Amino acid sequence: MRAGKVLLLLICSCLLGGCWDRKEINDVAFVLGTAVDKEGEQYRNTLQIALPGQLGASGNAGGGGGTSGDKSYYLESKAGRTMREVNDKEQESTSRKLNYSHRRMLIIGADMAREGIARLIDVLARSPENRLSALIVIAEGRGADIFRAQAPIEQYPAEMVRELAISYMKEPRSLKLLIHTMLSEGVDPVLPVVGLTDSLPKGWKGSKKNIKIKGLAVFKGDKVAGTVSHELARGLLLAMGQSKSTEFIIAPPKGKGEIMLLLNETDVKIKPSVQGDEIKMIMNLRVKGEVSENESTYHMAQPREIKWLEREAEDLIRQNVEESIRVVQRDYQSDVLGLGRVLKTNLPSVWDRVQGRWSTLYPEIEVEVRTNVHVENTGAITEPFGAEGGSDHP
Repeated sequence: MRAGKVLLLLICSCLLGGCWDRKEINDVAFVLGTAVDKEGEQYRNTLQIALPGQLGASGNAGGGGGTSGDKSYYLESKAGRTMREVNDKEQESTSRKLNYSHRRMLIIGADMAREGIARLIDVLARSPENRLSALIVIAEGRGADIFRAQAPIEQYPAEMVRELAISYMKEPRSLKLLIHTMLSEGVDPVLPVVGLTDSLPKGWKGSKKNIKIKGLAVFKGDKVAGTVSHELARGLLLAMGQSKSTEFIIAPPKGKGEIMLLLNETDVKIKPSVQGDEIKMIMNLRVKGEVSENESTYHMAQPREIKWLEREAEDLIRQNVEESIRVVQRDYQSDVLGLGRVLKTNLPSVWDRVQGRWSTLYPEIEVEVRTNVHVENTGAITEPFGAEGGSDHP
């Protein structure tokens, strides 16, 4: 009996996997971010690879191979005819096994994005090692240049780009979300645009090359049709319901100075209205905000004064949203608002009738923007410090 139990235990121990497939950290190169650019007929792939021995250090000066330098990462860049060929070249020149399971950032160069990203997304989606939660942005120029920024606040530029992307939109653009959008009918993708900027004014000593978001890249299909500047991108994010927090400057009814209104809550509903062959979209945009700064002499102690501020904000926001929609709709023919998807969801029979002509109909569709602004908070004080007399109300 005892011999049987021992034999059973021995057999069970053979079924235990143990660590037969373990990979030591000294044998793995963890890719933190990837930048893909187009160079003529070739692809250039730039990897930002972690140096484990330096991940606890601060500062990005220095560099070199191995883990004993004073930089927390190093760059590996190769070019080839296909993405798979480029990956093979990078592996051949790396002494450790490249591991992409920790990659959280993908930067696509401007030339690559204008040519089309479908083939790139196909490569990324096929490999189970690639994280679908990795965020994607478009570079203002070459994607590799973003990785060469000093980005002194974070340990490596890829992480700084990621944090910027997270703070820019309610739902940051991940690989999973991009794939879902590209496979959906009646909607085009949109991605943040990042570029380089000086940390200090020109001529100042100690200036570093930093990274900032400069607007949005709007797609038509899998190709970038154009970019929307940071100013207009505020309205487009509001229209998409993706604005996390944005500020508008409002001029007082009289006198000097400005009032800064911070918008921190947005709700967007779009409904189609169809009469015969005429399609119209009605956008109801409800916004809540607060006064973050008042450099004018305008008082905000009475309800009528708050009402005036809300009406001014409604007009200003509506104009900004309408202009941003006009740019993406008329200039780029990009349906980033998903008006086609709205029509398909609400009126499927109409969508079936116009689906084949949607690319022709879309630029001419009227979008009526209705804004409603509610100012919830004017701050701890109601009278501006710059006021010398009574309220400057309209």
